[in-house]
Amino acid sequence: MTSSSGQTFSFGTKAESLIRIAPLLTLFKVPRSRHFTVSEWRIDPDRQLRELEDHFADDVVIVRSSAQGEDGEVGSMAGRFDSIGDIAATPDALRGAINQVIASYDRTSDDGEDQVLIQSMLRDVLMSGVLFTHDLNTGGPYYVINYDDETGRTDTVTSGGVYSNRTLVVHRGALDAVQSPRFQALLAATVELELAIPGQGLDIEFAVDRDLGVHLLQVRRMTAQPTPDDEMPGRVDEAIGRIRAFVQSRFAPMAGIHGRRSIFGQMPDWNPAEMIGRAPRPLALSLYRHLITDRAWRQARGQMGYSEPNGMPLLVSLGGQPYIDVRLSFHSFLPAGLDEGIAEKLVNAWLNRLSAYHQLHDKVEFDVAITALAFDFEERLAAQSPGALNKDETAAFRDALSELTGSLLRGEAASVAGELAKIEELSNLRQDLARRQPTDLAGVAALLEDCITLGTIPFSILARHAFIAQALLRSLVDRDALNNAQADALMASVRTVAGELADDCRELAAGALSRVDFLQRYGHLRPGSYDILSPRYDQREDLFADTAPLTAPAAPAQFAPTAIQIQNVDALLSDRGFDLTAAALFDYIREATAAREYAKFVFTRNLSDALEGIAAWGESVGLSRDELSYLEIRDILDTLVEINESDVEHHLKPLAEAGRQRHDMTKALRLPQILAKAQDVHVVPLRLSEPNFITHKSVRGHGLQLGGHDRVPDNMAGAVVLIENADPGFDWIFAYGIAGLVTKYGGVNSHMAIRCTEFAIPAAIGCGEQIFDRLCTATAIEINCAENHVRPADGLRD
Repeated sequence: MTSSSGQTFSFGTKAESLIRIAPLLTLFKVPRSRHFTVSEWRIDPDRQLRELEDHFADDVVIVRSSAQGEDGEVGSMAGRFDSIGDIAATPDALRGAINQVIASYDRTSDDGEDQVLIQSMLRDVLMSGVLFTHDLNTGGPYYVINYDDETGRTDTVTSGGVYSNRTLVVHRGALDAVQSPRFQALLAATVELELAIPGQGLDIEFAVDRDLGVHLLQVRRMTAQPTPDDEMPGRVDEAIGRIRAFVQSRFAPMAGIHGRRSIFGQMPDWNPAEMIGRAPRPLALSLYRHLITDRAWRQARGQMGYSEPNGMPLLVSLGGQPYIDVRLSFHSFLPAGLDEGIAEKLVNAWLNRLSAYHQLHDKVEFDVAITALAFDFEERLAAQSPGALNKDETAAFRDALSELTGSLLRGEAASVAGELAKIEELSNLRQDLARRQPTDLAGVAALLEDCITLGTIPFSILARHAFIAQALLRSLVDRDALNNAQADALMASVRTVAGELADDCRELAAGALSRVDFLQRYGHLRPGSYDILSPRYDQREDLFADTAPLTAPAAPAQFAPTAIQIQNVDALLSDRGFDLTAAALFDYIREATAAREYAKFVFTRNLSDALEGIAAWGESVGLSRDELSYLEIRDILDTLVEINESDVEHHLKPLAEAGRQRHDMTKALRLPQILAKAQDVHVVPLRLSEPNFITHKSVRGHGLQLGGHDRVPDNMAGAVVLIENADPGFDWIFAYGIAGLVTKYGGVNSHMAIRCTEFAIPAAIGCGEQIFDRLCTATAIEINCAENHVRPADGLRD
C-alpha cells in the first residue's frame, strides 16, 4: 500500500513492520531495536548476544515475540507468546529471556523463521495501551483507546488487567473535541500513521511519556472486523450531529421545570439500560416508553404527593439508545408545593453533584437527591448539597419532606395496600383477556392499557415506597440504631415472589410439583421482559429438565434487634414526627420491598401476553417475530384504526426493514452512559463504575456469562454468573446454587440487588461496561463485598 507521501509500506512480522514504518513517521517515535530469527539464534547465540550487548550498551530492554503468524491479515495471535521486560542488556540476562520467548513459540509451532524482537525499555511512561482506528465490533467511525495511566508500565492493557485499565472512545469526525494534551498528541500521531498505511483499520500498541512524546510499540491490521458497510460511517456522523443539536436544545431552561440545565443518563431513576439494554430494538424501546416513561412514571409520583412535571415523557431516544432526562427526574423527587426558589436550588445542586460525580449515576435516589425524610436528613443534605439552602430554606424543605414521608408511611396517600389491590385487579382482568383469540390485536391493546392503569402506575408507586424503605433502613444504620448485619438480616427476611419461585423450582426438580402447575404461575416470565425474541419459561424445555434435586440455601440469619435498639428506633421515629412504632417501620420495609417485586411479577404477565399476542397476530399477517421486533408498538396498534394503501403485511414490512437499518446504526453509535454537555457525544470515557455490592460476604467461583436467549448451562452450581441487564425473567438462576452474581447494569435497589439480598448471595450489581467485559474473559471470578472489589481470580491463591 502507498502512503500519502508516495512511499510504499507492507506489513511483515512485528519487527519488520516497525522497521518499515519508522521512516514514514515524524510524530510517532519507534524504540531502538534489534531482531533475529530463531534459526539464527540456534546457530550462533553468542554472536547474537555480543551484537545485542554492543547495540544496547548499558540500556534496559524488553524481549518480545515476533512470530511469522502473529500478526496476519485475517488473524492475530496477540498475547499468545511471552514478552519479558526490564532486562539488563547483558549476555546472561538476555540469554534466559530470549530462550523463554522462543519456548513460548514451541507451544504452538517450531518455525525457525519466527523472530525475536529486542527493544529499548521505555522510562517515564505517562500512559500506555492499545488503540483501534475503528470500532472493533461494528466498524463504526471511532478511535477506541484502551489505556493505563496509573502503573507506568507498557504491558498492563495487553495482559488484561482490570482496575488499572480505562477506555476512551473518540468520534473520528470531531478530534477537536478532545481537550486532553496527551490524547491530542496520541491522536495526531495516529492520523499521521493512518496516512502512511491508508485504507486499513489499524491495531496500534503505544506509549506516551511524561514529555508527551508518543512511542509506537507495534502496529498491525485490525482482524475480526465486521462486514464492511461503506455507508455506516456517514450515517453515524450524521446521527451524532443530530444528537448533539438535540441535546444542546434540550439542555436549555424549560418552562415549568426546575433546573437551569439537564443531564441525560442511561441508569438514573428508571434505569432503561438495565431493563431493555443500551441498544434495544424498536419494539422493546417503544413498549418501555408506552408502559412506563411516557406518563405512568409522573402520574404515580403525582399521586404520592411529589411534584409532577405535567405532560413530560421521562425518556429520550438518542439514535435509538434510551436516556433518562435527569432534570425531570429530580423535579419529580421534590414534594409538591415546595417553594419554587428552594426547588430550583435543590435541582441545580443535585445536577451539579451528578455532573461532578458521574459514578453516582445509578445511585441518584440515595447519593444525589433526597426524596424522603430519613433519619440522617441533616447529614445527607450537608454532604450532598453543601451550601445549597440557608437555615430557613432547610427547615422548609425538611417540613415538606416530613409531611410527604409521614403521609406515605401512614398510608394516607397511595398506600402499599391500596396499590396492591389494583395489582390484584389487573391479575383478574388479565385472565379474562387471555381467553380471547390469540390473534386479536384489540386484546393486545386492552392488555397494554390495563397494564398501565392497574400495573405500571401502581408498580411505580410501590417501587418508590421500596426506595423510601431503603432510605430509612440505611439511615438507621448511619445513626447506629442497627448494624449492617442486622440490616442485611431484615432484608433477607423479606419473602418475595422470587423466593417462592426458587422454592417451587426445587419442588419441581424433586418431582413434588408438576411442570404444568409450575408453568401456570411462572410460564410468562422471560429473560428480557420487553423482548419479543426472548422465549418465555413455558416455551423452554431446557429449564429444570432432567435436573437433579436442587439444594435449598442455608437459612439466613434472623433479624432480632435488641430491646435497646427498638427503643432507639422508636425515639428516632418520634423525633421525626412519624406516628409509627419500630415494629411498624420494620413491617413497612418488608411489605414495600415484597410488594414492589410482586407488582412487577404481575404486570409483566400482561406485557408477556401482549408480546405473544403480537407474535400470533404477526404470524397471521405474514410477519415474523424478528420483523416485528423492528417495529414500534404504535406502528402495530395503528393498524386497528388506519386504512393503508396496501395490506398489513406489505405496509409493515418496509417499516420493519427501515427499523432494522436504524437499529444497525443504533448499535454502531458509541455514546456515554452520562451526557452532561453536548460535546460529550464525541468523546466517550468508559469510566470504571463503582459496583453496588450486595451482602458483606466474599466468594470465588468459575465465571459463567448468560444472555436472554441462552439455554441453561450444565455448570450453574457454584458459578459466578455474569448477566448484562438482569430482569425478573432471570430469576430461575437462583434455583441452581450459584455462588455469586455480576451485572453490567443495575442500581443499589434494583431487581437483582433485592433478589441477592433476599438469598444472601454476594453480588456486584452495575459494575459497568469496562469491568464487566473484562470479567467475561476470566475463567474464575472473585467478589469481595466487604472490601468492595470484584476481579478475575485466574491464578489467585487463597
